[in-house]
Amino acid sequence: MSDDADADAGADADAVARVGATPTVPDRVGAVVNPTSGDGEGRRLARTFAARYGDTVEREVTQGPDDVPRATRALAGEVDLLVSVGGDGTLREVASALYAWSEETGGDPPPLFVVPAGRGNSVYRHLYGDTDWRELAARLGEGVVGRPLELAAVETEPPTEARYSVLGVTVGLFRHALDGAERFRALPGPLAYLLGTATATLFADPVAVRVGRADERLFAGEARLVAVGGGRYRGGTTRLLPDSRPGDGTLHALVLEPVGGREALAIARAARNGDHLDHPAVHHFTGGTFDVRAGAGTGAASGTLPAEIDGTPLPDLTDLHCEVVPEALSVAYPASVVQGGR
Repeated sequence: MSDDADADAGADADAVARVGATPTVPDRVGAVVNPTSGDGEGRRLARTFAARYGDTVEREVTQGPDDVPRATRALAGEVDLLVSVGGDGTLREVASALYAWSEETGGDPPPLFVVPAGRGNSVYRHLYGDTDWRELAARLGEGVVGRPLELAAVETEPPTEARYSVLGVTVGLFRHALDGAERFRALPGPLAYLLGTATATLFADPVAVRVGRADERLFAGEARLVAVGGGRYRGGTTRLLPDSRPGDGTLHALVLEPVGGREALAIARAARNGDHLDHPAVHHFTGGTFDVRAGAGTGAASGTLPAEIDGTPLPDLTDLHCEVVPEALSVAYPASVVQGGR
């Protein structure tokens, strides 16, 4: 295990100690399966999960792009462990629907496990590091420990259907990178995203923004990238918010000012290891709420915010508000892995 993995495991162990979770053995397991995620391997991966887990898994296979909330609600009150089989976008929809269900019904949401079936799978790596999901799935039947997971409640202008985020919301670079990655869709997901990000780094225009925390102005001017959320990774490999940990109960925000092409690529390389926060063009903040506004207080004409949420493009926005929801849900880890200090 690498030094970075050791550090991540230590942070996870701290989270378990804070919660004081007691292992439980799931009686009923359900899976929300997106059959079109990534390369369309959702059904096969769901079968693999059931085989590794070693018991019956009730599956809700989504029938379209808006079917994840229905499938999640159908299982939420019936299972002791809920599995999301899909990419980052699918998990965001599952987590959003599960939290909304718990708020509406007062029920305790089952812990979530993730089978990474997307192209980036940044949330999986944020939660489980580099451990193969099949290894974890095979040990869940021995007992499960739930660790806390915060969400970001998201409000936008104009309004969108996206209400909660697991990874976070970004403005600028990564929204353009998603467009670029589509042109490389025949390549593996992380490579396509890397090439899309490199293209956006060199050619995408900066955005005039104002970033605030409560009533405090943090930044006003042109930015290549603004990110607000709780997810450490983007594109599956970039440690965009390297200090973030699952269950830390806070939001992390980052602003990258425009720099030359060579320096931008140097920052991108440093970010793969989380070594970019000390660069003078990078500003990092933590807090419970953040606001991002297009052009406000920058002297520039009011424009729009090219944005994405958990890897899914949003319509161009003028305002964005994010507020942390601490311990909104719990994430499932095998008790044997937790007790072994991994």
